[in-house]
Amino acid sequence: MPEGPEVRKYADTLGKALDGKPIVAIAARTKAAKAWLAEHPSLLVGRRIDRIWSHGKNLIGQIEGDFYFHVHLMMWGRWLIVEGNEPVPADRRERARISVEDATALLWSAPIFELGQGNPMELDPHLRTLGPDVLPPSGEGDFDRTEFLRRLLMPERGHETIGAALLDQTIAAGIGNYLRAEILFDCRLDPWRRIVDLTDADLDCLCRTIPLIARRAYQTGATVTDAFRDRMVREESLVYQIGKEGGTRHYVFRRTNLPCMVCGDTVRQLRQTTRHDEDGERTRITYFCPTCQQTSVELKPVRARKPRAVVRANS
Repeated sequence: MPEGPEVRKYADTLGKALDGKPIVAIAARTKAAKAWLAEHPSLLVGRRIDRIWSHGKNLIGQIEGDFYFHVHLMMWGRWLIVEGNEPVPADRRERARISVEDATALLWSAPIFELGQGNPMELDPHLRTLGPDVLPPSGEGDFDRTEFLRRLLMPERGHETIGAALLDQTIAAGIGNYLRAEILFDCRLDPWRRIVDLTDADLDCLCRTIPLIARRAYQTGATVTDAFRDRMVREESLVYQIGKEGGTRHYVFRRTNLPCMVCGDTVRQLRQTTRHDEDGERTRITYFCPTCQQTSVELKPVRARKPRAVVRANS
């Protein structure tokens, strides 16, 4: 699922293509937006797109006249920009399209595309509950650590684990599975530690590291520093396959059974309960270093890695 940094990049891309331009055509296949457009035919045509921005994993476009569109990409959604004014063929994955004079934005595979009038952050019951954005837009201040701590330290949350809490969008908006793993590793925190057991130093580290890691992921596409990334590019033992750029972006996320780059212990993965709801217990895989993070859970013995076959071309 795209997390805060990836959604912000989509907002940037859409903004460059659409900001300040009047809508030539708009269409949607999602049920709610399709019904809204049927009730308000051509109402948005000719209106300027004023601003496109994100809050956590949600993308919002403000349209002249106090109108808006709201998108959540969920697991598979993505935006594509087609430049020019030639007709763009329909695709079965298409959920919405917004056309201006010189570009068309296509939304593929996202189940949530909504249209309306007013302030979506107040009107939408989901958006209304979101915590502070881990990646505040430029010019809108820093990560709101005071509000983050207020929500995290509510008495009723005391016995939740920090690994579960960081995925709760009502505490901080924009953290998903990879950011959670990387933030907890950087703070040397056990994902199973209860919130009530966090120290002031732990809380201070979270407040500093959440925006730091989110900003780094947004700017570089990686959560590790340049120095760590250089090591993974050069040292074969630190990656599954040397030369694969995707394996050099993270400290622990999707690095199961590889050496921790700090202590040398083996990076592990384990399912963690993240919430309970009407459908039962929900779990997510979490990645961690047992030594650096001093984890308290019981772990199975590490399986030895099989050596990769090396294929050499004939000289």
